[in-house]
Amino acid sequence: MNRLSQSAAPASQPGLAEAPPSPAAASGEPKVLAALETVLAKVEKAARLPDPVAMVHSARKAMKEYRGLLRLVPGERAKAARRATAAAARILSAARDRAAAQDALRHLADEGLAGEEDIAAARAAIGEDPAPGGESDDHRAELADFLAAARAQLADGLAAEAAGADVVAGLARAYRQARKARFDSPHHMHEARKRVVAHRYQMSFFAAAVAGRGRKRATRAQELRDLLGAYQDIETLRPMLEASATPLGPERLARLEQAMARLQRQLKRAATKLHRRLFRRRADAFAGRLRRAL
Repeated sequence: MNRLSQSAAPASQPGLAEAPPSPAAASGEPKVLAALETVLAKVEKAARLPDPVAMVHSARKAMKEYRGLLRLVPGERAKAARRATAAAARILSAARDRAAAQDALRHLADEGLAGEEDIAAARAAIGEDPAPGGESDDHRAELADFLAAARAQLADGLAAEAAGADVVAGLARAYRQARKARFDSPHHMHEARKRVVAHRYQMSFFAAAVAGRGRKRATRAQELRDLLGAYQDIETLRPMLEASATPLGPERLARLEQAMARLQRQLKRAATKLHRRLFRRRADAFAGRLRRAL
């Protein structure tokens, strides 16, 4: 499952007041404000996609990137913007859950952990995505509301704070949080994934602005994100199978549960190993390497 998205590239947004450059920005540090504007343009582009499934997937991916970049900006305005973005993304989550469950079944099949008949029965129990209709129109309206609110937040002071943000300090904060991630429960692994997602988007932003420095780390963070995402897909699939309208029967459900548990163990081992390598340095050492790259 490749969820790799494009890294942020500088762009301008009409109607926003120019903030005075900070000392960090004057020294050539990457520009957070331009990246935030670029990601909002990605959300706007996603909202115009004719396929409702692609629209939701692309919009949610861009909104995760937006939240990750907002973590580079200190202060209450950025926190409020992150909360608003998370709330808007949750509205779209139901449309994504079925796709995530289908992804989990595909993974089980690819790994040979479940039989074809069991996979087919599980797919039928979950059901396919609904045909395009009023739901997609609702999502387009919700995305339009989000974009209007996000751009209003930028104009109302967030833009100036983003323009003056110390990027390396923000990167180190997110790195520190990701380094502390725990893998001892599905809930903690879900939280770990969110921290890794933020780090991945931030490093793509940094690499795009600083001659590719950090691109390899962004790629490895994406690999870790994919492992944790596949683990979470199974967490989404499990209750959907248990509550399916089409009964699977206790024996088939038990076989599927055994396959899901085995795949999650494999994913957890791989994720733990990669996380240990990716975050082996202390946050201050990581920050020092970034500042030397500027």
